[in-house]
Amino acid sequence: MGASKANFIIPFLVFIFAAFSGFIIHRATWFVSDAHFSILASSFVHNDLFLSPMNLPNGDYVDYMGKQYLFFGPMPSILLMPFAAIWGRDFPQMSLSFTSLVVVYLATFFLCIRLKLDKITSFWLSNFFVFGTVFYFVGLVNISAYVVQAVGVSFIILSLLEYFGRRRWVLIGLMVAAAGSTRITLYGVAVFYLFEIFRLYFLKRALRNIQFTRDNLKVLFLFLVPILFSVLMLGIYNNRRFHSPFDTGYTKNVSILDKNYYNYKLGFFNFNHIPANLYELLFKSPEPIKRDGVEFVLKFPYLKADGFGMGIIFTSPLFIYLILAKREEYTASAVVAIIFLLIPSLVYWGIGSSQYGYRYSLDFLPFLFLILTSVFKRGLNNFAKILIVYGIVFNCFYMISIWNSYPLLSFWEYLPK
Repeated sequence: MGASKANFIIPFLVFIFAAFSGFIIHRATWFVSDAHFSILASSFVHNDLFLSPMNLPNGDYVDYMGKQYLFFGPMPSILLMPFAAIWGRDFPQMSLSFTSLVVVYLATFFLCIRLKLDKITSFWLSNFFVFGTVFYFVGLVNISAYVVQAVGVSFIILSLLEYFGRRRWVLIGLMVAAAGSTRITLYGVAVFYLFEIFRLYFLKRALRNIQFTRDNLKVLFLFLVPILFSVLMLGIYNNRRFHSPFDTGYTKNVSILDKNYYNYKLGFFNFNHIPANLYELLFKSPEPIKRDGVEFVLKFPYLKADGFGMGIIFTSPLFIYLILAKREEYTASAVVAIIFLLIPSLVYWGIGSSQYGYRYSLDFLPFLFLILTSVFKRGLNNFAKILIVYGIVFNCFYMISIWNSYPLLSFWEYLPK
């Protein structure tokens, strides 16, 4: 076996371990089985915007003027419409999450190739992004709020793949529009491309004293038209349901309105929420599991993830290499996009209560990853590989410890009988 082929063995084994673990974890989370998007897709097929009153979901919907609606973006349900038309409302919405895992894995690999990384490094980094971040958790657990994020990330990664490829601006705009129609904060992804358009088609030409042409404005037009059209359609969608183009229904969520202890009492968006969100994003560590009846002795499996989240340094330790990031032409645009996408999460009331890691980081994680790739243009050193393997094993083992479950310790119980 050649040396080049031998280099693929370890990342391939990591892939097999992560895929097998994901299968076990998904089967072990049988107790969460949302169907919001499948139900709404069936309603769309029948020309309705509201949910059927038969077998409503347990929560995460809006009760408005005697009808029930979803406050999530409609794109996941739109994607499910052909399947709902054939199989009805029972078609599993998790198919979107599984598809997103596959799409993001392949798109991340080819994105790395287009960024001039070698194939073995691209293989390693695809493993990292899909299995070594909180993306894997939202892709495995059938909670509708997580399905939205899995689908949204896939559109962001696909837009980056197109940008570093043929750069067809209308397709990039369509991907951003689809992401925003899935999770409204993802319209902020447009900031990255607007800064890149300014840099490529306006700033560079100005510095070189090159006259502007209609083609420069055409690029901006092609990019913005799909996004503005989707915003218009969402406004019409909201107005039909809640009599306001700006009301998504989120503040009417029946799951929280009767809870007196929730953070939203301080405001859905409030600067008071910033310290807690920063703590969960950056610093929150796993909790120790202590033996009963003694002062402080740990018992196996020693650690438990807090359902409110965990710092990115614990879930994705490879990101420590960001301190070595090299400045690329697109770095400034990526940093601006990260800040722009981070702000809504920092001031948001809902830190999380059943999540592994800080899942709201997925809004900007693709751009962190984009900056990170600059470190590995000459390949991964052994320590970076160790961090990737460690992070993936750690995540797979402790991912659903938020529900006091460690399915890899008894994986045979979850195998098909």
